[in-house]
Amino acid sequence: MTIEEAFGIVIRRLRRERNLSQEKLSTASSLDRKFISNLEGGKQQPSLVSVFALAGALNATASSLLYEAEFILKINTPEKLRIDGGCGKIDWISSMEIMMNNGHNCYQGNETILIVDDEKQLRDMLSDFLASYGYNVILAEDGQDALDKFQQNHQEINLVVMDVVMPRKDGITCFREIKELHPGTKVLFMSGYRPDHLHANDDFRMIQKPFSPVEMIKAIRKVLEEPAPSGEK
Repeated sequence: MTIEEAFGIVIRRLRRERNLSQEKLSTASSLDRKFISNLEGGKQQPSLVSVFALAGALNATASSLLYEAEFILKINTPEKLRIDGGCGKIDWISSMEIMMNNGHNCYQGNETILIVDDEKQLRDMLSDFLASYGYNVILAEDGQDALDKFQQNHQEINLVVMDVVMPRKDGITCFREIKELHPGTKVLFMSGYRPDHLHANDDFRMIQKPFSPVEMIKAIRKVLEEPAPSGEK
């Protein structure tokens, strides 16, 4: 993924939320419609002037657009995280204040979430992100570690957010074993695969990569508010 593609995801999300067509966004921002189309397709590098113009038209701030684009780039490009070695850490406090001041405080919570991913930097980023919304976070490095952590803390865990492809024990296997132990456990997968490719059933919840932080926090809140199948947590 490139920063241009990440920025395009941000613009598409905001445009959909504001119920704006590309034509209307073009008029509001005074930017050419083809330019906006290329931006959304990740084919155009945004200039500083265009970032501010789009931010104004979308009732956002330029910094929030850039923060979200950087988040998307890093969360959906694990190899970049490995190369960076965790350097260039995003200022989560500032970025989340910006997002919450723009109407996302309704996604705050105090539940406990088990994050499972074999990329340490990604786990840390997600932990910081969710903590900034008030959630308690437990981290696991793969499916086996997740199962161990779940058995130790299952009474406190409200949701498991888990990658699919991991060493030692993959996410699907871990999901089935957790469900055998506690059928009412809520699990949300992060994956580039489509649910039908994973032979998912009706109890399967997934956020498909690439996703934005806003899409993730919305998906988490939605799953948390769903009733548990068996009445358990």
